[in-house]
Amino acid sequence: MRKIIAFLLMLSLGGCTTQDPFDKNLTEPTTAITTLAVPQQDDIQSVSTALPSVFKVVEAPAGELNADTLGAEASVQVSYPAMALRDTVGIRLAGVVLRDASIQTVSTVGTLTFKVPKAWVTENRNRTVSLTFTYKVGGAGNLITSSPLSIRVVGAQGQSVFKVVEAPTGELNADTLGTEANVQVSYPAMALRDTVGIRLSGVVLRDASIQTVSTVGTLTFKVPKAWVTENRNRTVSLTFTYKVGGAGNLITSSPLSIRVVGAQGQSVFKVVEAPTGELNADTLGTEANVQVSYPAMALRDTVGIRLAGVVLRDAPIQTVSTVGTLTFKLPKAWVTENLNRIVNLTYTYKVSGTGSLITSAALPIKVTSTISDGERAAIELNQQYATTSNVCPGNKAAFYCSGVLIRTVDDSTAFRAWNPSPSAINLGGVSFSYMKIGIGMNRLQGSRTQGLILEPGQSFTANGGYPLQVLCAFPYDGESLRRGSSGCGVSSDFPQNSGSCAAQNITTLAAWRTHFNQYKTAPDRYRHQCGFGVDQAGFALSLTARENPDAETQAWQQNEIVIKLWPQNTSNLPIKAFFYFLTANRAVGVEGAKNIQRDFFKTTGRRIPVVRITPNVTSGNIFSYFAADQGI
Repeated sequence: MRKIIAFLLMLSLGGCTTQDPFDKNLTEPTTAITTLAVPQQDDIQSVSTALPSVFKVVEAPAGELNADTLGAEASVQVSYPAMALRDTVGIRLAGVVLRDASIQTVSTVGTLTFKVPKAWVTENRNRTVSLTFTYKVGGAGNLITSSPLSIRVVGAQGQSVFKVVEAPTGELNADTLGTEANVQVSYPAMALRDTVGIRLSGVVLRDASIQTVSTVGTLTFKVPKAWVTENRNRTVSLTFTYKVGGAGNLITSSPLSIRVVGAQGQSVFKVVEAPTGELNADTLGTEANVQVSYPAMALRDTVGIRLAGVVLRDAPIQTVSTVGTLTFKLPKAWVTENLNRIVNLTYTYKVSGTGSLITSAALPIKVTSTISDGERAAIELNQQYATTSNVCPGNKAAFYCSGVLIRTVDDSTAFRAWNPSPSAINLGGVSFSYMKIGIGMNRLQGSRTQGLILEPGQSFTANGGYPLQVLCAFPYDGESLRRGSSGCGVSSDFPQNSGSCAAQNITTLAAWRTHFNQYKTAPDRYRHQCGFGVDQAGFALSLTARENPDAETQAWQQNEIVIKLWPQNTSNLPIKAFFYFLTANRAVGVEGAKNIQRDFFKTTGRRIPVVRITPNVTSGNIFSYFAADQGI
C-alpha cells in the first residue's frame, strides 16, 4: 500500500518534468513527463503532508536583484510538494555563464536554501537570468526540472552617457583643442566582458580602438586631434557600439552630432555690383561678380551658383583650395535677359565634393535699366562685337557669348523675312555670318542692305526662345547650297576633300592654310574649303583662319555659319534686332528694316528694335540706335 501511495504522489507532481541525469551542459527545460521507476520496498520513504511549492530569491521579492546592495551571496529557497528524504536537489543559474550550485540531499523535508555567490550576480548586472531547480527522487532515477524563475539583476541604475568632454554644447573647437578629444560612453546594460567601440563619421570614417569592460562604469575613448581638424567647419556623427560579453550581435547607439568649428567663418553671399539688391544693367560692365562664403567652408568643397530667371543659368563649379570668399563671374547677357525682373541666386556646395548637395537660401536681385530696349540692344551688340576672347563659359564656342550672328534678307511682301527661304528648306540649313572685331568682317553676302541679328547662342532659349542649333562654320563663304549634310558636308565640286575639317585632321592653322591654298581662284578656292565644327576649338580656328580677307575675292570674303533649319512662321525666334547698313543706299536699307520690323510686330506681337550698322568705322561704335529709324 505504501508503495502505491508513494507512486501516486510522484505522479501528482505539478509543474515538474523528468530529464536525463544531471548534466553540466543542460540548458533547456523540457515539458515532457517521463514515468518514474517504482522504488523497491527498502527504498520507500516516509511521506509527510504535501509541502507548498517554494522557489524564490530571498533578496529579490519583486523579481529584481540589486547587485550593489547585495551582501556576499544571494539566498535561493526551494521546496516542492513531493519533497522526501534522500531526494537530491540542485539549482542552476543561466546567465552570461551557466552556474550550478552544490547538490543538497534532503535530510529534513522542508525548505532548502542555496547560496549564490555575489560574483554570479554581478556578472549579470542589467540582465535577466533564469533559475531552475532540479531533483532526483531518492537521489536516483530521472532528473526532474522545475519551471524557470526569471530574475532581473540591477544595480544603481546605469546612466546613459555619450558625450565629448570638450564639446559640452555640441561644438568642438579644433583650434583650442589639445592633442585629443575625450569621448565618454556608458549605457544601462553595460556589463563585464562587453566589448565597446566608437566610430566618427566625417570626411573619413574613423574607428577608435575597441575596449573590453573590466569595470562597469564610464569608458573614455581618445580621439586624435587630426581626426577633428580634418573636419573643421563640418558636422560629424559619433556612434558607439557594443557586443554583450564580446559576442553576438553588434548593438549601435543613436548618433551624436558634433559641430567642429574654428575661427568662425563668415556667411557671405552678395552681388558686388548690387549692394542694395538692385543690379543696373546699363552701368554693368561685361560681367557681375557674385561672392560666396559660408561658415562650414573647407578644402575640397565644390561650390556653384545658380541664377533662376527667364532661363536657369549655372556658373562653372569651383573647388575650394583656400578657405575664404569665392567669386563667380556672371556674363552680362545673363543679366540683361532678365531686365526689369527679379532673379533668384542660390549657391550650392558638396562637402569635399561628394555626398548631398547643400543649397543656400535664395538671394533676390532686381535687374533694372533706365534706357530703351533699342539703346540697350545697340550697347550690347557693341560689347559683343568688341569681345576678343574666343572662349565662352563652360569652354563653349565664341558665338555663345560674344560676336554677332547676322543674316541679310530681302524685304518683300511676298514672304516673311525671318522664315527660311525655299533653297534653305531644300538644304536643311540657313546661312548666317559672324561679325567680330579683328576678323575683317566688314561686308555681308550679296547686295542686300537689311537683315536680322540673333541673340548670342547662350540666350537662344531665354524668354522661351526657339532652340536654334549652329551646325558648322566656314572661314569664307562656303557656298553651302552646293553641299550636303544641311550645308556642312562635301561640295558637289570636290566630293573627296571638301567636307569636315576634323574628319581630314585639319585642326591647326598650318593644316588649314595648306588645304585652302591648293586652289588660288574663285570659285574653286571657296568650294574646296572644309567646314569647322562648332566646338570651342573648331569655331575659334574658323575665325583665326581669316588671315587676310581683303585679299580674297570680294563676293566670297564673308564667313558663313550654317544654322539648322527652323519651322516656317516660328514666332519665338531669338532675334535681338533688325538692322540696316549705313551706305549710299541708306534710304533703301532703313526702310527695308522698318518694313520687316512692322511685319514681325504685326505677326508675332513682339517689338524688336532696328539698329544701324556702320561698317569700317574707325572710332565709336559699329552699332547705333536712333528713334527715327523705328517703324513702330
